[in-house]
Amino acid sequence: MLPVSSEEACPSGSTGAPSAGVGTQRDEEAALALYEALRAKGGVPGDGLYPPPDLYSAADLDDAHGGRGWRRLEDLGLVQVRDGVAEAVDPDAALARAMDRYQANATEQLRSGVRLQRITEALLAVYRPAVQRETREVAVEFITEPRTKQRTRLDLSDAARESCSSMHPGPLPPIEILEASLEHDRMLMTRGVKSRAIYPMSCTASPKYARWLHELVDAGVELRLIDHAPFDLLTFDTNAAIMAADPEHPSDGLIVVRGVALMRAFLAVYEDCWLRGQPLTRTAPGGTEDADAVTGQERVIIRLMGSGLSDDQIARKLGVHRRTVQRAIAKLMERLNAGSRFEAGLKLARNAEFAGLFTGM
Repeated sequence: MLPVSSEEACPSGSTGAPSAGVGTQRDEEAALALYEALRAKGGVPGDGLYPPPDLYSAADLDDAHGGRGWRRLEDLGLVQVRDGVAEAVDPDAALARAMDRYQANATEQLRSGVRLQRITEALLAVYRPAVQRETREVAVEFITEPRTKQRTRLDLSDAARESCSSMHPGPLPPIEILEASLEHDRMLMTRGVKSRAIYPMSCTASPKYARWLHELVDAGVELRLIDHAPFDLLTFDTNAAIMAADPEHPSDGLIVVRGVALMRAFLAVYEDCWLRGQPLTRTAPGGTEDADAVTGQERVIIRLMGSGLSDDQIARKLGVHRRTVQRAIAKLMERLNAGSRFEAGLKLARNAEFAGLFTGM
């Protein structure tokens, strides 16, 4: 191929550098000149310098063009250095070597492709489904229809195989409903399902509820009493939980949670409340309680009052009547000789030892 003129390489008005095609063509011409000179000499000693300096002059090339031409010969495999002598390689031999290299690369690519296929199959067929299974097993359902809520509770308890645990902040439902639930607990325990329950200490203030709590314990239910439970919660094994959608209005709707990934947090909350709870104790016959003693319920009422909750909010959280809350606060004001709730709060803050009676510290 003939070289192009400088005008063709850079047309009139163009300020750009020569195109890559022109440079490649000139490199090819320089490589051909070196190749022909090398073949004519039959080999050129380099004395450790390659390409040999004498070869450039034999090909009538300067160092810049000669260097690019030599690199082109190396790319094509048309030159080799053996025993310190640079020699020309026959084009057919160079082509055969290039084909061998291509075949070796193709074989390695084939092996890499097989490895990639096996990795892809394992990731898509084994590991991705495992993650998707874990995700699919997590489900949250919102239920408002009364019959569906009751049916869901029964279905989950019937499916339980190890444990059913409940936590109730109050207020408690009518005693008739509680007695029916006790029969259901007995059926669960007959199947070998462990039953646990957490109730507020305020339940013991009512004779009928206190009697029912003792019946629970006598039936085999593990029971703990706590000052204040955060929300209604039912757990079934480690697979599902039911809770009120709105703790302030527990009868409005239920949230059903399924899946071990979500259950861990709810089980941890339950276990924390269980550890803080106290077992139910029986009062000795004829026993009397010190009228000046501070009960656990009163401690919780004062603590919630100090948090800024109103009487109605405290009553709802503890499941007691509003008058019970007011009596506890009146008792506090009397002991502190305070004329108002605000004054009682100030006196409590100033007397840490006395405040400890109400905070349980």
